[in-house]
Parts: sequence; structure tokens; C-alpha cells
Amino acid sequence: MRSVFIILMALGIVAMPSCKKKLDLNPTASLAPETVTANDIGKLLNGIYDALQNGGTTFYYLSDVTEDLSADNLRYRATFFQHGEVDNNAILSNNVLTERYFIGPYNMIQRSNDVIEIAEASSLPEATKKNALGVAYFARAFGYYRLVTLFGGVPILLTRSIEQVPRNTEAETYNQIIVDLLKAIDNAPSVTSNAYISSEAAKALLARVYLIRKDYQNAKKYAEEVINSGKFALTTNYEAMLNSPIGNPEVIFARQFTPTEGENSLYFFLQHPTMPGSGRAELPVDNSFIAAFEPNDIRRASIVQEIVAPASNPGWYVKKYRDPAGAAAHPIYVVRLAEMYLISAEAEYFISNMNTTNAQMLNRLNEVRTKRGLTAVTSADLYTIIRERRIELAFENLRWTDLKRTPDPTTTSKSMAQVYVESKGRTVNDLLYPIPQNQIDVNPKLVQNPGY
Repeated sequence: MRSVFIILMALGIVAMPSCKKKLDLNPTASLAPETVTANDIGKLLNGIYDALQNGGTTFYYLSDVTEDLSADNLRYRATFFQHGEVDNNAILSNNVLTERYFIGPYNMIQRSNDVIEIAEASSLPEATKKNALGVAYFARAFGYYRLVTLFGGVPILLTRSIEQVPRNTEAETYNQIIVDLLKAIDNAPSVTSNAYISSEAAKALLARVYLIRKDYQNAKKYAEEVINSGKFALTTNYEAMLNSPIGNPEVIFARQFTPTEGENSLYFFLQHPTMPGSGRAELPVDNSFIAAFEPNDIRRASIVQEIVAPASNPGWYVKKYRDPAGAAAHPIYVVRLAEMYLISAEAEYFISNMNTTNAQMLNRLNEVRTKRGLTAVTSADLYTIIRERRIELAFENLRWTDLKRTPDPTTTSKSMAQVYVESKGRTVNDLLYPIPQNQIDVNPKLVQNPGY
């Protein structure tokens, strides 16, 4: 019986020949580490960036808004019923989208494992080797981050292997992410372009992970290091940032796409047909998200657009991934500076024993608010910050995890996510996606999540 990893290996190898100017050979089968050159390692790194783009699977880019659909930012409208399962928090174990969301990260993990093994055994110049390791450790951490936030604990694979392995715990998965991000910080270069992985990007993702794990001291530490690095700056022109994320000083790292590749079609599912670049109005914006905006918030006009009757399917639609040419080339945000301010604010709130007038917390929160046309607040609690995160980071795949980690304001023994799914007649089991049944079939050690 083949393991899940063998299948994932095959998927990665099959997918690569379709990518222009990408490596099309199995790295460990075709390159001896002692013969690897800087040119070879560059091709291997291209393979990692390719996997970061699409996971080697069709429609993988839809995973970049699945948290918004599971939560209360997006809703399902059209005929692609797998989206309806996610929106209803009633996902079947054979859902084709979540199968891809499980396989895709392992594709980038596999390619990262190959680069780590080859680079560590090579005689490359130290700077070249460190850059390769920094990229690979970040990508591997990001792959496990994408998996654990949706599925819970997953098998941790650190080498190319055909062995069937059981799932690790959620805590073990997060610990591996932290280990890899610390190595990425030590090896990756400082940022020169936000289209590439950097030590600052690793710090930013690490700050997010520590916040999820409620390690507030470390969450604040790494968020502040990014803020104080002098490499980035909050912008008052939110519209310009969304129009051209690559090179914008507020974007720490974004996954870049080109019209030639045409692999990011988020706009096609999120936009209305009458919007620039068209779309199919598959996933309109939930009305509760529109209601969450405060007056004078400049972000609303940039993030969403209202389509009114007599146009078909009137309502609010996302314009954050705008692509007027319809070329599927808009970058996808991984980490942005505004998130670091909000992480620092939330961490300081808890460090100060939930002091609603803590000056450091208010300073970081208000720096974001005032840049977005809002007035500064003189007091704030956890839910003020979570609401700010909902607007600022909308459709950047963070909302579901935010709801899962935040106590409900009226029923603090439950998370906001649990109360949300229970309002639909679902249970706490639906907070995790099911492990795809086809993966369990080839590796029976992959025990299914409860309730499926």
C-alpha cells in the first residue's frame, strides 16, 4: 500500500511540466548534492515558488479565501456545490476542494524537503546555501500552517519518504512550524522585494503563529521587530496598495502571478460579471461584513463593490483581487504590515491583563485606524481588535482562525466559531475540515477528524 506522501510526490512531479520555465525533473533523482550549482539551486527554488502559487493542484488558489467562506465574510450563491458545503460548515470527506487544500501544501512541503536535503549536503557558497534554506524552511512552515489551521494535526514529513505515517498532534504541528520559521529567520536574507521570501516575512508569519498559540510575549516581539525594521510603512492610500501590491511598502510578502501563468482566478469567483475583468458572482460578500464598517472607513470603497438591480444577482462583491484584464495575475497577500500592528495591539492587551486603556495597545491599534480614515479610540477590548482585523484583513484567509481562537463575547466557554456553527445546527466537530477520504484510503493511519 502506498503512503499519502507517494501520491503527493507524484502529483508534484506531474504538475511541474505544465509550468513554463519551471524545473520538470524529480530533484533528488536527478541531482547529486555535491554537484549542485547556484543555477541548479535557483531552479529548485523556482519549484518552491511555483508550489507556493498553486500547490500543484487545480483551483488551489480558492484555498486563499476558504477561511472567509467558512466564517462570516463570504457566502455561497451559485452552482459549485463544494463551496456550499464550506459555507454551510457541512463539508463531506470527498469534497474536491478540501482534497486539494490537503494535497497542495504537501506539494510545497515535499519540494522544500528536497531543497533542504540538497542544500545542506552541497558545497554551494554559504550565502547561496543560506538563501536556499531560508526559502525552503519558510515554505515548509507555510505549508504546515495552511494544513493545521484547516485540518488540525497532520503527518509531519521532513524527508522524502514512502513510509505510511500517522497524524501528529496539533501542538506538534505548530511546534514544527515554529522551528522552521526560526530557521528561516536565521537563513533568509533581509527583504529586497516583497515578491520573495525574506527573514522579515518569516518573522511576520511567526508573530501570527505565536498569536494563535496565545504566546503573547513572542507574538509581540516578532511583530515589533518587523514594525521597527524600517523596511515597511503603513500607507494612507489603501486603494493603491490593492492595485499594485508588489513593491508596495506595506506588503511584507505576496505570492506573485503573471498573465502568462494566469493561475490566480480568485477574481473570477469573487467578482460580479459587470465588474472590470468580469467574474461569475459565485461568492458574494456576507451582509454582516458590510454592516461591520464604520462611517468614513476608506477601505470599504476599495475592498467591496455593490451591484444593484436590475443587474442580475445584486449584492456586495469583493474587489480586493481586482484584475481588470481578467488575466488571473493579481498577487495573493501572505503577510502585511497592518497585521503586525494589530498583532502587537492584541498581544499587548493580554500582556497588560486586558487593560482597555493601555497606551501601547491603543497606539498600535490607532495607527492602523487613522491610516484608514477612522478616528482614534480611547479604549479598546479584544473584540475591538478582532473587528478591526475583520475589516483590515478581509479575504486574506484569516477570519476562520480568528473566530476559532477568540472566546465568544456572550458565551465565553465557547469560541466565536463554535457559536457561529451551532447557529446553523452544526457542532464543534465542524470547526475542522475532514481529512480527505481518498487520502485515508491509501494511508489508513490518517485517522479522520471527529464527526466525519
